[in-house]
Amino acid sequence: MRRVSSIALVHETLSSAIDEEVHFDDVVDRLMSMLGDVAGSGARVLVRRVGSFGKLPAELATPLVMVLTELVGNAVEHGFPDDRSGSVRVTGNRARGVLTVQVVDDGAGLPAGFSLDGSDRLGLQIVRTLVEAELDATLELSGNGPDQRGTVATLRIPLNHRERGFALGDAQAN
Repeated sequence: MRRVSSIALVHETLSSAIDEEVHFDDVVDRLMSMLGDVAGSGARVLVRRVGSFGKLPAELATPLVMVLTELVGNAVEHGFPDDRSGSVRVTGNRARGVLTVQVVDDGAGLPAGFSLDGSDRLGLQIVRTLVEAELDATLELSGNGPDQRGTVATLRIPLNHRERGFALGDAQAN
């Protein structure tokens, strides 16, 4: 249900966009609200956006919202078992042609011996596929801080690389 709702959110936003670009901060804010409601975490887990993602092209917005849906959903679901309370912060920062996105929680942290590449969970398989094939990005998962309490997911998306790729593709087509 989470995955379908997030796709519908991007589709709805794009249908009202004239130039096929999305003000992604608005999408993230609506997504955070939706994920809090769907997860049933309500007031016990505060989910919020910090920083700015800026405007993103549609071909980047759709896979990115799917990745965020999975990462935030996992943070809420697995980071705060037994009605534990806490927070999940989603940050966006653009610098030097790279969009850096972090999902940071202060929950239970990663299980001992966890490996992103070795995970057989469907959500993380979807994330890895989208990150590599659709976003041409990198993803790292680590503990949060010196006590390793919580989890940090860091996604680095090269924005200029994508634009150069489209320009090269257009030039080769001519």
